[in-house]
Amino acid sequence: MTTSSVSRVDKLLARLFQEPELLARLQRDPQGLFKEAGFSPEECAALADGSFGALDRIEVHPVLRMHYQMATKPEIAQHVTIRDFLPELLRERRHG
Repeated sequence: MTTSSVSRVDKLLARLFQEPELLARLQRDPQGLFKEAGFSPEECAALADGSFGALDRIEVHPVLRMHYQMATKPEIAQHVTIRDFLPELLRERRHG
């Protein structure tokens, strides 16, 4: 795998929550989107699998792995929270 192909996957995944139509396309026709993006068969297979291990094999950035999980399995968002960190974040906001 080349660095440019990894970068291409990361760039697309980074746009998912910035472009609602891209997210809708992923949910409606993932393989069509991957093909249009020019992803390799290995990348398409890893994205179709969607597991952290598969995404790791194609070197998706760890944060983008979580984004992808939330995009393809919306129920996962219920388990991703900043609740435990919110008091500290609010203190920092007041002091700086």
